[in-house]
Amino acid sequence: DNPNRCSPSGHRSSTPPPTNQTRSNLYRVARARSSSSFFTLIFSPTDYESKSRGIHIYPHNFLLHNQISFSGNQRLRSQGYNTDGSKTDEDTGSAYCIIENYGIIASWQEKIDHSNTVFQDEILAIKMAIEVASSLPRPIKIWTDSLSSLMAILNPKSHHSMVREIQTILLSHKHIHLRWLKTHVGYLGNECADQLAKEAITKGDPFFLPKPLSYLKSEIRSATLSTWQDNWDNGETGRSTHDIVPRISNKSVGGIEKS
Repeated sequence: DNPNRCSPSGHRSSTPPPTNQTRSNLYRVARARSSSSFFTLIFSPTDYESKSRGIHIYPHNFLLHNQISFSGNQRLRSQGYNTDGSKTDEDTGSAYCIIENYGIIASWQEKIDHSNTVFQDEILAIKMAIEVASSLPRPIKIWTDSLSSLMAILNPKSHHSMVREIQTILLSHKHIHLRWLKTHVGYLGNECADQLAKEAITKGDPFFLPKPLSYLKSEIRSATLSTWQDNWDNGETGRSTHDIVPRISNKSVGGIEKS
């Protein structure tokens, strides 16, 4: 048997190495924003995040530092907006609640697909809270324990579409301020948002949020390896090698670089 004809370590397999297949499909979906098919699978660009391009806000107009603070007030707060996100192996949840006079007067929660990241559901919660706050004339403080979200919002070069939407709203609504809270333990609003986000995973209404491009990459790679494995299992050549190496992998094998 010639291991290079059908072996997962050879270059003559009927399916191209996962790296090539992944790059090709990624380009069509993520960059060209066109559907890409792989055997029976179809990857649609509308299912995945798109990276915004070009200059969003010119540096001299990017004045958000006065609206975002990382020194949270540790005293018990009687009012404010609180956001949070939660993720399990099954799904993710996003939520916010509004506190006034130590009581919860309004809340929002949505269930998001397991493919979405914690960053996405944290950013979504902030965006939804900001949209509500933008309709009010009085100063509003929105609290979050997501440091990565606030750092992304402060980045004028961010290509994340939802982050850009938040930046635009904040710049046109100077009365909205984002505050970072190191921990939600002991604070009514943050514990409320945390609980709502966790409940959303099982009780919340499904909310469509485009999958991250990192998930697209893993989906394409998984589909590629699955097809390659099927070809390897059912091929007519390389059977003695198959007995020794029955499972293919994206790890470096026989000189092929890791995908």
